[in-house]
Amino acid sequence: MSVGRFLRELYRPRQSWLTLAFACLALTWIAGAALLALSGWFITASGMAGLGLLVGLDVFTPSSAIRGLALLRTAGRYAERVLGHEAIFRLLANLRVRVFRNLAHQPRQGNPLRDTDIVTRLMADIDTLDGAPLRVFGPFLAGCASLCVSVAIAAVAGPLSIALCIALSGLATLTMAVTAARWGRLRSHALVQARAIQRIAVMDHLAGLAELRSFGKAHTSLTQLATLDHAQLQRQRRQEAVGSLGEHGVQGLVALATLCVIALGYDAVNAPTLALLALMTLGLNEALGALPGALWRLGESEAAAERLMALESPCQTKAISSPDCAVLTHDATDHTTNLVVHDLRCQRQTADPQALNAVLHPGLPLVVHGPSGSGKSSLIDTLAGELAPLTGGLWREGQNLLNPDHAPPVGQVAYLSQSDMLLDLSVREFLGLGLQPQPDVNLWEVLRQVGLDAVLLQTGEGLEYRLGTRGSRVSGGQARRLQLAALLLRDPVLVLLDEPFRGMEPQLVQHLLTQCGPWLAKRCCVLVTHDPQVLPTIWPRQAWPLSNTAKVTANFCQIPLRF
Repeated sequence: MSVGRFLRELYRPRQSWLTLAFACLALTWIAGAALLALSGWFITASGMAGLGLLVGLDVFTPSSAIRGLALLRTAGRYAERVLGHEAIFRLLANLRVRVFRNLAHQPRQGNPLRDTDIVTRLMADIDTLDGAPLRVFGPFLAGCASLCVSVAIAAVAGPLSIALCIALSGLATLTMAVTAARWGRLRSHALVQARAIQRIAVMDHLAGLAELRSFGKAHTSLTQLATLDHAQLQRQRRQEAVGSLGEHGVQGLVALATLCVIALGYDAVNAPTLALLALMTLGLNEALGALPGALWRLGESEAAAERLMALESPCQTKAISSPDCAVLTHDATDHTTNLVVHDLRCQRQTADPQALNAVLHPGLPLVVHGPSGSGKSSLIDTLAGELAPLTGGLWREGQNLLNPDHAPPVGQVAYLSQSDMLLDLSVREFLGLGLQPQPDVNLWEVLRQVGLDAVLLQTGEGLEYRLGTRGSRVSGGQARRLQLAALLLRDPVLVLLDEPFRGMEPQLVQHLLTQCGPWLAKRCCVLVTHDPQVLPTIWPRQAWPLSNTAKVTANFCQIPLRF
């Protein structure tokens, strides 16, 4: 997909809003030029009437028109701002959700970008896209409309030579703007790329600040950041300088055109009409002045669009039209179907990886156990779709769920990774993340099941208790239990648990197994652990890594889950 098509598809849902905004902008500029021209005509005519050179001057009609144009200019500008920014903000909000969801669907292995670069694309690059319609396309179209109206008025009110002079000055300005767009493309691309590099460098410095200080390298890192900042500042100054130069160039061109209009109309029209034509030409400066600088920066939007396009695979661009699509639901989930792991070979195993074959029954979690570094997390990452399998897959009703074309819907697979994933939210916000609003009774019930209800009541804040940055306000065991509580609010078909009871005492593990048993009894589950002894013996076991003779214990057992 080309950049132009990407931008067209992006702005199409709000095309009518943007069209109205552009029309209001054109109306504003036309009203401004007409206000200046009519005021000049009225002042000149009034002066001539006062000298007795003009008889029968109607003062009411032009004065009313002047007031009307002043109000129209103000109302048009207000409407343009409201319509244009409302449309763009909604479009960019939907785009940010779409890009975020596409990133969530991509396997971790298939995304070589660093986290900081992804954040830059989600924030700064998406924000840059507002410049194309608001500062380039809209002003360009409105400027052309204002120029056409001015040429038409000049052709009616004066000789054709004046209309031709105004048209030539406008074409010269548009040519200057298009030339600036071509020259500025490479510089704008460099500006966007350097911005991403600068943000990555800043985040690397902050993330490794303790180590840099320990080894006495903090000053060196700060010097590198200062160098990047100075270079970026120079690029931004160059952008602003070119924009200012273009604006001054247009002002000079419009002033020259105004002098030509005065010279051409000196003997051809009367004094009030000459003042009208001259001031109307001068009023075009508002419509044409910003075009060269705006088109010079068009490359920034193009570069940002290219970086965002790189985040979207062809099968994902159709995913979202509004943020509501990202909300998980609990409709018609079938928990009676077995899942079949067939001939599955994972990455990061031994030199001769063996294939895993197993049947996952609802209520009988498959316990995968083995020493550290044996690849258990790689197995569960593969089942979650984060790593591509070497061979085989996970089958459900004849479809391979590890095939991107047959990936299960959002919310059908729940994955509790080995690392704690807590955000700086309240407990209420964290538990309901991605869900429809949940009643408090449901939230307190899952907290009771994981043994956190009393802890939160003691804080005095209850569900409004803040977790802190990366869960800094809760302990490691509380973080694991809080994530389990969030899991209990979901309704997945497949549950993947990587060391879910890490750091917990055996009594607490037994409590959690008892409380979560009814929920697990309805779902297929794969559980990775270093300590399988604390788990129910009825659950099938699989030692990892696989050997040639390895078999899943109780692989086809269909005894229901009991505690």
